Amino acid sequence: MIDEKINNSLRELEQGLKSIESARKQVEKTVNSYDGLNSTTAEYVSKLGTITTKIQELVDTIGKDYSQKVKAFEKDRETVINAATAVTEKLSNASEEFKDSLVDIQTKLKYSIVNAVSLVAIAAIIFLLMR
Repeated sequence: MIDEKINNSLRELEQGLKSIESARKQVEKTVNSYDGLNSTTAEYVSKLGTITTKIQELVDTIGKDYSQKVKAFEKDRETVINAATAVTEKLSNASEEFKDSLVDIQTKLKYSIVNAVSLVAIAAIIFLLMR
């Protein structure tokens, strides 16, 4: 009977040890999983930090590029406005000169007509007087 009790006790002890071993393995898996998760999470956070830095650099670069393009556009716009103003002034001056030359031609034409009419009248008077 003692042998049987000892055997039963040994079996119970063996079962207890198996349970303890199973529990130890479970704890190891949990700790390893936590360590792995912790490591993965730290790597993820690090990559997010890198992405944030790169995005900030991109935003800064776009901002600088935008500022440069705005300055270049303003300079080009100013150049176009100045060129358009100069062309408008030249066109206005040319139109004024053309108008003045038309007035001169009109005046000369009037005098030419008056001279022609006068010449015809003088010729007619001379013709009538010679008859």
